[in-house]
Amino acid sequence: MVDFLHRAITVDTYTLVVVALLSGWAGVLTLHVLSRTMLALVFVPGFILGALVTNYVFEVTGFYPTSDRETNVVIACTMGIIIALFALLIVMRFTAVIARLRVDHHRFRHDIKPKPAFSREPRRL
Repeated sequence: MVDFLHRAITVDTYTLVVVALLSGWAGVLTLHVLSRTMLALVFVPGFILGALVTNYVFEVTGFYPTSDRETNVVIACTMGIIIALFALLIVMRFTAVIARLRVDHHRFRHDIKPKPAFSREPRRL
């Protein structure tokens, strides 16, 4: 963890520019698709973290899809943003399900129609 934080802080300018541009555009696309400004603002730090983590993983494992360093940074950051998008969408869906369950559990009592203790209808056997 300390190694990741050290590499994330001392990352070169080119990687920072690529991460900022790709995360910014991903945030704009998220804003247009979801039409929720706050949700897009929450997703952008996730995109940045995903891009930096994937770039770190590529460097540590020595996985280089091409021989060009700049192209590898773009590929790593793009893959990180896509993975972060999937992870954020799964977390968003999970929290929506949990919220729905909580709302169903804490409904107001006047929403539930009580059964009468004595009914005027005759019993059917």
